[in-house]
Amino acid sequence: MKKYFRGLVLAVLAALVLGRLYFVLEADFDGNQSAEGFYRLEKNTADILFYGSSHIYAGVDTVKLWDDYGIAGFDFAGTMQTLWNSYYNMVETLKYQTPRVMAVDLYGALIEEEYYTSSNVIKNVSSMRFSVNKIRNVWNSVPHEKFLSYLLSYPLTHDSYRQLQKGNYKKLTEPIGGEWYKGYHPSFVTTPYDTLPVVGRPGPQRPPSKKNQKYLEKMVELSRENGIQLVFMVTPYRGVTPQDEEIYAWIEQFAQERDVLFLDANRCLEEMGFDPGCDYAEESHLNHSGAGKFSAYLGQWLTERTELADRRGTDAYVSWQRYSDCWAYYWQDNDLSATVRPEEYVEKLKECGAYTVFVAFDDRFRENVFAPVLERLWEGQSAGGQYDNIVVAQKGTVVYQSPDLPEFCGIWRRIPRI
Repeated sequence: MKKYFRGLVLAVLAALVLGRLYFVLEADFDGNQSAEGFYRLEKNTADILFYGSSHIYAGVDTVKLWDDYGIAGFDFAGTMQTLWNSYYNMVETLKYQTPRVMAVDLYGALIEEEYYTSSNVIKNVSSMRFSVNKIRNVWNSVPHEKFLSYLLSYPLTHDSYRQLQKGNYKKLTEPIGGEWYKGYHPSFVTTPYDTLPVVGRPGPQRPPSKKNQKYLEKMVELSRENGIQLVFMVTPYRGVTPQDEEIYAWIEQFAQERDVLFLDANRCLEEMGFDPGCDYAEESHLNHSGAGKFSAYLGQWLTERTELADRRGTDAYVSWQRYSDCWAYYWQDNDLSATVRPEEYVEKLKECGAYTVFVAFDDRFRENVFAPVLERLWEGQSAGGQYDNIVVAQKGTVVYQSPDLPEFCGIWRRIPRI
């Protein structure tokens, strides 16, 4: 009996260790970040779920939707998410949430292959909690002779352990989800273009693959069975082609015949005020500026056509406001990161009233370009001026502190390197 008991204990410990290993190794994959955030949601609080590829997590700004419209939305997305992956994510959603609206980005409909690449399968199925739904997801995502290895996440551990770093664990254990704001992951890269893409050209419709058609039908059936408004949409991207538009046109007619809302946002760029010089990260993605413009338009479009409620000020939805506040701090940090002139940097520090800023200098403090700027700041203080929320430490000793701050206690606010 002791022998069997020891064997059982070892098996349980091995399962726990392997489960944690998969958890750590998958942290760098965007689809896993999104899924982990989904499982952290308070039950029955998300009113709308957005499913799809990186077009969703880079393009649908859930903070903007909340701040402007009170929409409690979440981006359940992963790189090159196929329509079948999106469908199984929709099924997974209904175990934990009762959304009023499900919105599916159609970029995955352009994937013609029966099975997609290994890395994209991992990014879109590995972090789903084990269930019959996950088994079906994996079964329909990979050749059947590879089913068991993907279900057990062997390709994940085999391909990822060489890149394992401390950050892999930290990303998934930060209490508010790191930089993923209810599934939104902004890009601050800009690739300027001279013109907006030409879309909406009249031409023939082209049906997507049979497999994609099958899952479009399954999405319609799932939404009808659960009384949920379904939306098919195209998030704007610069590299849209006539062939893409032919498939989107086919799906638009498909949606109209089934009472499904349809939005091809590439046809609305001028109405949104898009600027090709500053709103694209590159050919495939919006940057934060473009995502803000699209999300503002999308929020208005949804409020006019669906029964989404304004949840601002509602206790059950406080986490959306918490993420919005966190995003405001992150945006300030990002703005400080991009500031290289010392005078401008210090002026921005003085405007950071929502939190305390600590500036520390090393032994070369007197050589530091900030020194003369901050010395003038201190002189202004001695002359009766007041600068809120700033503490400056030199070699571990506080040399300046705003008068209304409590005594320095050694808790430092992270400031981006400059």
